[in-house]
Amino acid sequence: MDTTRARSRFQTLTMMGALPALVYFLVFVLLTFPLIRSFSTHIFADAGDGLQNVWNMWWVNKAITELGQNPWQTSYLHFPYGVTLLGHTLNPFNGLMGIPLLRVLSPTQAHNVVIIFSFVVAGLTTFWLAYYLTRAYWPSIIAGCIFAFSPYHFAHAEGHMNLVSLEWIPLFLLFWMMLLTRPRLWLGLAAALTLLLVMLCDYYYFLYSVLAAGFLVVWIAIQQRDALFFTRRTYRGPLLLFLFGVLATSGVLVIALLRMQARDPLLTDYLPQHFSLDLLAPFIPGGHWRFAELTQAFWSRLPGNIHETSVYVGWAVIALLVYVVIKRRQVTMPSLPYWYFLLFFFAIMSLGPVLHIWGRQVSDIKLPYDLIFRRLFPPLRVSRVPLRMIVMVFLSASVISAAGFKLLFQRSRRTQIAAALLLVLLAVEYMPKPLPQTRIQEPDYITLLHSLPGNDAVVDTVSRAPIALYYQTIHEKPMAFGYVSRIPASTAAKDKVLRAVIDAGRYTELCHRYGIRYLLTDSKRDVMSTDPSIKALYGKEGVRLYDLGAGAPCKIVSGDAGL
Repeated sequence: MDTTRARSRFQTLTMMGALPALVYFLVFVLLTFPLIRSFSTHIFADAGDGLQNVWNMWWVNKAITELGQNPWQTSYLHFPYGVTLLGHTLNPFNGLMGIPLLRVLSPTQAHNVVIIFSFVVAGLTTFWLAYYLTRAYWPSIIAGCIFAFSPYHFAHAEGHMNLVSLEWIPLFLLFWMMLLTRPRLWLGLAAALTLLLVMLCDYYYFLYSVLAAGFLVVWIAIQQRDALFFTRRTYRGPLLLFLFGVLATSGVLVIALLRMQARDPLLTDYLPQHFSLDLLAPFIPGGHWRFAELTQAFWSRLPGNIHETSVYVGWAVIALLVYVVIKRRQVTMPSLPYWYFLLFFFAIMSLGPVLHIWGRQVSDIKLPYDLIFRRLFPPLRVSRVPLRMIVMVFLSASVISAAGFKLLFQRSRRTQIAAALLLVLLAVEYMPKPLPQTRIQEPDYITLLHSLPGNDAVVDTVSRAPIALYYQTIHEKPMAFGYVSRIPASTAAKDKVLRAVIDAGRYTELCHRYGIRYLLTDSKRDVMSTDPSIKALYGKEGVRLYDLGAGAPCKIVSGDAGL
């Protein structure tokens, strides 16, 4: 009896976990080949935001394991006044995941494990959701492929680790749907914890998940013709546990973010109209398609950048969406209307405040996004990139596609051939262009900076901001300024004062007022003549490293106008 039970559990774990995960890993390797060959030598990301995410993992590890502090605040950037990371794309879940990984892997390998993990687990959690709804195994495997290997996902894999980490959205909606259909205490806790995982990856995804959860409550209320169904006795304990869990976890971060936004607004250059969905984008392959040159006449006209605008849904998926509508009476999935509503709601919202077609604004008429995200619910104004709502379109489409493939597989040989042709078309449509690979050679001056004793701060006027951030993971010294996604207005004002000091060549002031000891600059700057106590530590290939505190210790003067 025990042997039979153990064998059954093993088969369940294999079929519901190991096998789908292996499928998604192999699909990732195949679609990105030969990327896997560079696993230990190159970062699977670009040299912009990709390097920022290497820093994110380094900082979460350092803050928690070495400094024993809250990772959402740092004095290692924007020294000496520091900066909050509440508005930064810190994606601390990946940082926490990196803590054990960095004990056995290099930073490059740890980063790449997180990227692969996000693709594999996104497929796996979508498979679980689709299988729960359809009870169809291989159609659900395909649903996981549609979501995990969508053009949207690959487009952000170039450097947006926070947006690549979409794997917890399907799992949260699965637990939430189970909680509302058969309430249990453990489901309330599971839903709260998975919602926290969503938030620890990306704030946008948290917002979308909360909206989707609210719509599910409304849909069930309509289905049961009971607006207060959730007040029944069977729901009270599980829902109270869920609410308590959310308030004690995600709620703390939400409140902190809203309070900070009210007290010291975050600055951003993103305008919703520049990052809105073009009406044709879901129907025309974008700049991240393997054969993108064929459609360049379209995607090159779109505002924003191709990392945001590559949101092609694909004609294979669209055909399935239409097919399921036609055959809806044969679909054994009661929640089908909910998933279509979710798809259309987020598709409409992703159009942004005004309509764009072929890269041009075609009307001044305000779309629903403007009403909902700017007027009815002012806190939602922090959502400034409507395009990213397309992630929920892909999730809804993947679930519906599972229902469509189930019908096609179960019917005649003709429909099975049609399903095979759709899979071939899907494979071609979702074939991504090669992901970037980045390998940064450590310069001698960074090696020297790392070897210098103490923890004195540095200002780097030579390196590009993302590379300077990456260099900090090597020299591990605090530095002025920093490449942070969104900084508070007060920090920007202090940066302006400090930049004025540097531009004016008041280098001694950097040391004796701001506590910044080391200066990295180019050879064109006349530094040593400003103060004979300044010592040159390095001078090759047009780069100079100076010790501004060789004559007297550097210190921070309180009450300075810039602090």
